[in-house]
Formats: sequence, structure tokens, C-alpha cells
Amino acid sequence: MRRLTQLWQALERVPGLCDLPAFWEHHCGADYPLIQPHLRSTDDFGARYPCPHPRDGDCPRRVVDYGDRSFAAICRHPHKLCEDLPLSPKDALVHRLEIDAIVRSIAQVLCVRTQALQARAHGVWELGLSTSRTTRNHPVFLMVFTRPADFRSAICELAASCTTPFVAVAPTGNHMTVELREVLGRRQSGFISMDDRVGLSDDGSFVALEVTDTDEIGPTPLEQRNAVLEKYKLDFNGTDQTIYEDASVHKSDFYKWLNGTLDDKSVKSKRIEEILRIDPRLRTRR
Repeated sequence: MRRLTQLWQALERVPGLCDLPAFWEHHCGADYPLIQPHLRSTDDFGARYPCPHPRDGDCPRRVVDYGDRSFAAICRHPHKLCEDLPLSPKDALVHRLEIDAIVRSIAQVLCVRTQALQARAHGVWELGLSTSRTTRNHPVFLMVFTRPADFRSAICELAASCTTPFVAVAPTGNHMTVELREVLGRRQSGFISMDDRVGLSDDGSFVALEVTDTDEIGPTPLEQRNAVLEKYKLDFNGTDQTIYEDASVHKSDFYKWLNGTLDDKSVKSKRIEEILRIDPRLRTRR
């Protein structure tokens, strides 16, 4: 399993989620193959192209249209520090990220029952409803901004206009501040960073990242697991299903943990342990 930091950061570095494929690849790095199938060409040609060795205000390179369906990326530096690069029309076209496709692929990891993605405002989409036990049926909003000020305005607008507690999802937590945490807290609303929540498994699937705080949590002794489970369900009027869904593990893995056949050091075991040990005051908040 690995983190996808470059991928999620790229979403906050490309204004409007639109740019040339070369810029998407530049920002995504090794994660580019995950996003490439979801890029759709527009009818607009770009004006700039990444430089191999950016130096100063003369970078990046300029895209030149020769008027005969041929293009090139031209170095703007007076000393021509990089060679001109011929471009195909497709390379010169701005590509928009199909954000709906990305969201559908990670919805289960985010514990969201998705709907058709609807734009609520610039940079804000109605994602669906939360399936997590602590925020079940709370509306979930996706927020993608390059500027912190725009992110702040969007959070404050949601806090003022949304009539119920909600969950805000963003590619990273880079725009989150103490002030905005307090704004969300007053509305009993939550925040999810994709960078903290969504990773990639060895087989290329999106999976929930391990909660790092659980590294210090020892496994529940096998002989105590049934009692711990029953107490949890009694305290929170829960079921086995709500536990393994909140832990983002398959039902069979949950029962393997219960009977001791799931590796205690595995990510799945640690997520189950984390769910069962969360402070009850946090778990019962609505």
C-alpha cells in the first residue's frame, strides 16, 4: 500500500482542473497513470508548456500555433535554455479532469453513497450522503481549490447555508486552519482529506489508509473480543455491519479478526481496533 500525495496535491495545483496533459503529468508524477484515463480534451489550446529545468520568469515555455495543425513549445528565455518541442494537436489541447469518475472510484473508501455529481458553487460539488456510522446520512461536499482564500470562503458559506451537519472532503488538508476547524466544530461537521484517507493497494485498487494513531494500539486479546464487541454494540445500538463498514473492511475479514485468524499487525485489524476504541463522546455525536 502506498500514499498518493502527488495525485491529491495535483488537484489543488491545476486551476479549474483544466490544463495540458504535460502539466497534469508534471504535477502527478508517478501517480499520473491513475488520472490519465479520466482526462478529457476540450476545444481550447493551451498557452504554456512545462520546462524541463524551470529557472525564472521566462518559464514555462510558450505554446505556438503555426496555423497548419502543427504546434510547438518554445523556450521564452533570451538565451534559449531548452530546445523547442514539436507538439501534436492533442498535446496542445487543454484537458479537463472528469472529477465524477475519480469520485466514483474512491466513494467506498470515503464512506459515501454517491449521487450524480452536482455543482453547488465554483469548486464545490454535492457528492452524496455519508455511510459512516458517526455521520450517517450527512450530506458530503467535495471542495477543490487552488487558493486558500477560496477554500475558506466555501467552508464558511456551507456552514452558513447548510441546514444540517455535513462532511467536507478535499484533496488535501493544506487549506485547513484552526479557524476553519472551529467553524466546522460549531456545526458538528467533519472534514476528510483524501491524502490522509485514500491510498493505493499493491494490486492497484484504491483503499483506506491505515490510521497512524493506531500504531500504538495493541490488539485486543482474543478471549476478550466477543465481550468488547458486544459492549460496543450495546453502547451505540450498533451491529456487526456498522462496525466493519466504518472500518472499511470486508465482512469476512471482520469475522477473521473476531476469531483470531486475521493478522493482528495488518491494516484491517488496526482499523477494526481503532473503530472499537474511539471515544464514545465522539462516536455518538450527531
